[in-house]
Amino acid sequence: VHGKKINFQGDKMKKLKKFLSCIDGQAAAVAAVMLVIGVLFIAFPEGSLKIVCYITGSVTLLWGAARFILCFKRGADRKIYDIVLSVVIIAAGILLLLAPDFIAGIVTVLFGAILIVDSLLKIQDSYDLYKFKSKGWWLGAVIGGACAVLGIIIVFNPFATTRILMIFAGISLIFDAACSFAAVIYLGCKEYREEERGDAERGDGGNVTDI
Repeated sequence: VHGKKINFQGDKMKKLKKFLSCIDGQAAAVAAVMLVIGVLFIAFPEGSLKIVCYITGSVTLLWGAARFILCFKRGADRKIYDIVLSVVIIAAGILLLLAPDFIAGIVTVLFGAILIVDSLLKIQDSYDLYKFKSKGWWLGAVIGGACAVLGIIIVFNPFATTRILMIFAGISLIFDAACSFAAVIYLGCKEYREEERGDAERGDGGNVTDI
């Protein structure tokens, strides 16, 4: 009985590791960064823009560098988009750190532009899903379109005060992050099920040795 229990736990750990390997770590990291920046915008909507610039600049620079290194793992059809976005993000991080006084006035515009570029990547992902006739492909296109609209609103700033703009930008970034997390989990589950189905067809799924 003890051996079967250990075997069952080991099987669960193997499945968990297999599921995590199906998760796009790069996309999850991007979503986490967007979430952190969004929270910063809401927490410091005014009076502390310079602090926000330093914190956001550090996070953004690391984010861009990580994306640039990892983007070469993408397929050829996505690589150019990832490289462009990574360069934009790195440039944004450097500007935030070196010229916080100047950037403070346009920091929301900067992230509005990043949000627009990220929305284009979401639409590209949805198109890839459409080509593979995957269910729910249209949802990614709708979310990408919504994020693009939010980014455009941030860039053109129809708001009366900086405080309102910062809060709106923060909410928009958090929305983008939440959608990205949902997409990462959905695609991870999809890939995991496909791998499990492939293992079952090959007869690899049920061979677990008791300890």
